[in-house]
Amino acid sequence: VNLRYGILNPLSRTGTESDTCTACAGTMILEFAALSRLSGESVFEDHARKALDVLWERRQRGSDLVGTVINIHNGEWVRKDSGVGAGIDSYYEYLMKAYILLGDNTFLQRFNIHYSAIMKFISQPPLLLNVHMHNPTVSVRSWMDSLLAFFPGLQVLTGDLKPAIETHEMLYQVTKQHKFLPEAFTTEFRVHWGQHLLRPEFAESTYYLYKATGDPYYLRVGQSIVEKLNAFARVPCGFAAVQDVRTGTHEDRMDSFFLAEMFKYLYLLFSEKSQLPINIDDYIFTTEAHLLPISLSTTQASVQTNVTEDAAVAHHEDLFTHSCPSTETLFPNNPSFAKTIRDGYKYLTGVGRAFTPLPVREIELPLHDNGMEPWNQEFLRSMGISLTPLNDITLGEASGPKQHKGVFRVKLVAEVSQSPEEELVVPHVVQLISPPFLGRTVLTAGPAKFGMDLTKQEHGVKGTIVKASPYTACGPIENAAKVKGRIALALRGDCMFAAKARWLQQAGASGVIFIDHREGSNSEETPLFQMVGDGDSTEDITLPLVFLFNREGSVLTAALEEHHNVEVLLLPKEMQLGKDKSEKPVSMNIKLRLREEGEPEERAARGPTLELVLENKEVLLNEEGEEELSGKQESRQQQVCTQGRTEPCSTD
Repeated sequence: VNLRYGILNPLSRTGTESDTCTACAGTMILEFAALSRLSGESVFEDHARKALDVLWERRQRGSDLVGTVINIHNGEWVRKDSGVGAGIDSYYEYLMKAYILLGDNTFLQRFNIHYSAIMKFISQPPLLLNVHMHNPTVSVRSWMDSLLAFFPGLQVLTGDLKPAIETHEMLYQVTKQHKFLPEAFTTEFRVHWGQHLLRPEFAESTYYLYKATGDPYYLRVGQSIVEKLNAFARVPCGFAAVQDVRTGTHEDRMDSFFLAEMFKYLYLLFSEKSQLPINIDDYIFTTEAHLLPISLSTTQASVQTNVTEDAAVAHHEDLFTHSCPSTETLFPNNPSFAKTIRDGYKYLTGVGRAFTPLPVREIELPLHDNGMEPWNQEFLRSMGISLTPLNDITLGEASGPKQHKGVFRVKLVAEVSQSPEEELVVPHVVQLISPPFLGRTVLTAGPAKFGMDLTKQEHGVKGTIVKASPYTACGPIENAAKVKGRIALALRGDCMFAAKARWLQQAGASGVIFIDHREGSNSEETPLFQMVGDGDSTEDITLPLVFLFNREGSVLTAALEEHHNVEVLLLPKEMQLGKDKSEKPVSMNIKLRLREEGEPEERAARGPTLELVLENKEVLLNEEGEEELSGKQESRQQQVCTQGRTEPCSTD
């Protein structure tokens, strides 16, 4: 709200006042209702209820889901992706908590209908994936944001402990892998956005689960949170947000929610009820962990005009629909209830998995690498074949000396084939080609997952750069005449990349270079990432788009200020002017099969193959774990390379 001109006056416009997120509109009822109950003025609670009514009426009736961003004037959904994380999270939280604080069954009814839809479409235990509100059977993205970490805590309030335990354990495994929850991470638990703002939602859910289960495991989880904060976020003047969990670099910020929520939940986690100056059960937490007394609904006069009436909606009710269940009801005399659920997700990310030796069978590959040249071993490794000494395989066996008989002649066949490469971030560059730079100044840039694919442009995209006005490009472009036909510079922040791109494309720009607004960020310390869309289709965006970190962006803007007419080239790094083209490495899939004794050669795989021929000898492991042969002959290794022929090739 512009304090001078308000909302409706054209002078107040910057282009960002028409939309709001679902959580923004739906996270006022607790505070505003408390204000009305304490002051006797109904206007605050009345307006908060009206906002909730609009969101409820605008839900998708087929799926009972809501979108992420809504137009505040006409009620149309701007972003139609639906989840439980950023943009929606506390809307669901406040429906449940409004029922707890105010006792209005309407809020509980709405929450239960939404919750059934969430568990049907969004929950894929232990994951919570965004879907399209109109087509909820399809996930719209393959990554999750860290704000959804509050949801297990809300599920505890609901009484649905099993999925709460599952999702919380998944999140805990991600923190083990990356020290903190990244701002966003993929379904394979890799970093999608590396930033960590010291968000408290994971600690909040840990607190709720400990209070619900009494399982000391959650005290250990809380301990790990404290230890990681002290080890990786503590600085002389407080605790600093982490710019990227992969590098550990800090940002010069500590948000207020860190003090309001993180420390409070950790304090309560490790405190007994008798140690607290108040009875915590007499209060409800707001979304920022401020306490409101539940007695407000009974001791303060209610305002008659603010009770929302709702048409009856058919909804299945169970034992816990109108109550918070006790632990005795959920799992009587079973303290290991939570553990049995967690164990299925203990090694979800692969971190912490104990090494389990493979069982040694009566067929082995007793290869001796004493005379093998390093390049031979490297060649095998490049094909996905690793050689492990037998004493390593049998390490830990307590059976003493054990005889392994190498009585089989085996053939290891490797078929070489091209495999699709794993999706990686392809580095791009902004190359300054006008005088006095002449291609010598090259700035590393990140690509976008939408817009023009620069990897398919033989010579990249060339153009003169100009700063957009407004610089954030979150509204109509004021200098459209200058932008037309040029590559526009736009500052990151205030709205989505896709929104900026649409405004600049509408103004006639030939390309866009986004510049990070975080002071000092650079490509040397922060891994590149791919810019993503806004959840809706981005097929309408056809501009080439690249992203520069702050330090590289400063070089570009300084050049523009000094020389005014700066021409650049946008292209993948490997295609930059003056760079020698190097051969791209080829990855391979390896298929292995064993050929039986006497099998004709014709059945061997055609094409490039690798054959290992083993002698018919016995191998004995002595007490020291060294290999010995049962005969007097010394062991030897024979490698046979077949390329349409079979000839021995010595490795000596």
